[in-house]
Amino acid sequence: LSIGTIVVIVLAMTMLILGMVLVRSIMCSGIIITEQVKEGTIKEISSLFGVDDYGIKCLGEGGEKVKLGDGGRRQIVCVINSDESAEYKLSVKNVESKKGVSTSSVQNWIVDDSWTGIASPGKKDVVVALLDIPKKVDATTLKIEIEEENIDTGSKETHISYVDVVHVGTMTSAIC
Repeated sequence: LSIGTIVVIVLAMTMLILGMVLVRSIMCSGIIITEQVKEGTIKEISSLFGVDDYGIKCLGEGGEKVKLGDGGRRQIVCVINSDESAEYKLSVKNVESKKGVSTSSVQNWIVDDSWTGIASPGKKDVVVALLDIPKKVDATTLKIEIEEENIDTGSKETHISYVDVVHVGTMTSAIC
């Protein structure tokens, strides 16, 4: 082969690789946007508190629509707004499938189901549950029952969150 042919082949391979990297980065930016939407949802939960409202609000509580994509680890977050330091324990008491995948299968998605810690005055975001949702899951609606316990006072309260799990698509899950 001549040197000109080799140069053309090298340049063509370089352009092909750069094109594939570009396409992959564009496709993966959709996943980054999903993470930004999640952060926006957490901020929206924080805004549900009024000026003098204190307590705990969780993702998917109070009628807001929350969607999580399949094929990865997803967090269930609660926001604690406290006027004084207190020790809390938040734990998932029950996860039930209302539609889609069976409840017994959904139980296997739970990686972590509790958080214990001290909430100082102000707002604090805490991850109460971590779900490892498999790829290519049917559309599913989860009912998550979270128990809040203020260890200092001994008071308990239950929060009910509804979360929709949706399929993110074959192309996106294969590329990223």
